[in-house]
Amino acid sequence: MKQKLLNALTKDVGLKILAIVFSFLLWLVVVNIDDPKQTRTFTSVVTVTNADVLTQSGKLYEIKDGVNTVSFRVTAKRSIIEKLSPSDFSAVADMNNLENSERVPVTIAAKSYANYITISSRQNYLYVKLKDLATERFVINAQTTGDLEPELAVEEVTCSPTVITVTGPEDVVSKIANVVATANITGVTNSFTENVIPKFFDSKGEAVDASSLTLSVSTVSVSVKFVNTKTVDIAVKTSGTLASDLTLGSIKTDPSSVMIIGEASALNEVSNITIPDTVINLSNLTGSFTTTVDITTYLPEGVQLAEGTSPKVAIYVTMANETASTVSVPAANVELKNVKHGLAATLDAENITVNVFGKEDDLAALKADNIKGYIDCSSFDVGESQNAVLQFDNLDGITIQNTSVTVTVIEDPNAKADSSDAHDSGN
Repeated sequence: MKQKLLNALTKDVGLKILAIVFSFLLWLVVVNIDDPKQTRTFTSVVTVTNADVLTQSGKLYEIKDGVNTVSFRVTAKRSIIEKLSPSDFSAVADMNNLENSERVPVTIAAKSYANYITISSRQNYLYVKLKDLATERFVINAQTTGDLEPELAVEEVTCSPTVITVTGPEDVVSKIANVVATANITGVTNSFTENVIPKFFDSKGEAVDASSLTLSVSTVSVSVKFVNTKTVDIAVKTSGTLASDLTLGSIKTDPSSVMIIGEASALNEVSNITIPDTVINLSNLTGSFTTTVDITTYLPEGVQLAEGTSPKVAIYVTMANETASTVSVPAANVELKNVKHGLAATLDAENITVNVFGKEDDLAALKADNIKGYIDCSSFDVGESQNAVLQFDNLDGITIQNTSVTVTVIEDPNAKADSSDAHDSGN
């Protein structure tokens, strides 16, 4: 029995082995027909590594044309390839491998089914442009935008930090002229602090794109402090009595009111800003008159002028039926009298603005060329600049107020030349 079985197994061994091989091949054919290999193209975003090797050498890169993806072919059985997506692959460009300062080889690797797929051997590259790297520090300007609520004024705007360090392409950093951190105050009634993104501007006030910049801070803390405000009129007191031949017309100020700031309790005590009677003494007037005063010293305790409000106030005292105006008088109309021998005097301005008073019709007909004035220089010695009183000859029906001007006095070079000529003639 055993012998028969052994004979059966060993009889025609070659044919039996051939049958087994054929069966295996047939199985492979059937399997491949049912699950054939396929090739597909995938596109992945390139990840750049070791970019610091460029920054250490004062350079940085910019991806050429903004293309930071690569495409590659993958071959695998249909059952596997249908499960794959771009996220199953990594595409890495190592800056250590930069070639010719313009391209970096990209290494493609599979994250899944690595042993069952084949990636095309074609070399992919990431193309870049190198730029010079620059680092600068800028002072941050804190400011506000929006509509301020009534009865409030911005007392102070500060930011933290006050300086920002900017690193990026030299051609971008060099454009920056101003860094601004702006807080919006619309609808806000109490002092506040908020974080804002700094903005960059060039010398023309146009925005600079900061997308390629690295900043020492991404946001800036801006603090805005408000203060209470109040608008009050300016009142003028006078002393003395006008001459009998004069009749007072009006006393006006420019501006007629100012904005003051302070605590609410202090503001409630102020009804106006009063200029004391020591400023305007009617007994000294011979006609209409104007002067300018600094009202800072007349402010009540606990208040001050709002930011941007000038402390200078002009006072116009006009007689009855007269009005006030200003005229620009050419310096050529001013005579410099009594200049000491050997000196030369000149006005520091080409035109002088003077106050004139009279009836409206007379002022309307007044021409600047008809106004003549003079300066007495008898007391002037050589100096860079000296204050002088410019006096005018009044015209019929018009009063021209004397004014203060600046005169420069130097040694007269012509006088030296004349002296030298006289000496030579004597010889």
